[in-house]
Amino acid sequence: MNWHMIIYGLIVVVLKSVGVTLFLLYFPPSFGSTKNSLMPTSGYGTVCPQNWDFHQRRCFFLSTSELSWNKSRDDCASKGSTLAIVDTPEKLEYLQHIADAEKYFIGLTYQSAEKKWRWINNSVFNGNITHQNQNFNCVTIGLTKTFDAALCDVSYRWICEKNPE
Repeated sequence: MNWHMIIYGLIVVVLKSVGVTLFLLYFPPSFGSTKNSLMPTSGYGTVCPQNWDFHQRRCFFLSTSELSWNKSRDDCASKGSTLAIVDTPEKLEYLQHIADAEKYFIGLTYQSAEKKWRWINNSVFNGNITHQNQNFNCVTIGLTKTFDAALCDVSYRWICEKNPE
């Protein structure tokens, strides 16, 4: 027997075993049921739940179904998060990029008693809202590069935001 061929064969088997092991360690959600597991996303010590994106030290969830604004807010709360507060140009650009051609509710509503737009954390919004109308008291992003007023009872996708776990 040719010992060189046996040694090369063993090296290949060992390298494949190590590669498969590393793959399974870094991508476990691809195999089996790990619905609520945490998965490293980016940066040392930062993790977001599965199906959440990490950006600028925050975790974002983009829904694939559609709900009213109130039900969207409740869904985010059930995930330990809030509707997204898009308070920087960088965050707006990032979310609009991943939203692509869909409209998503964010955590911005019109307070008719105050005649002000407020974020879900009660801070005042000082930007421009397009398509303002008497009954358009919620805001979507996506599809266009602006904050768009929308009816709160119409169903859209939504974006949740929270700190990494």
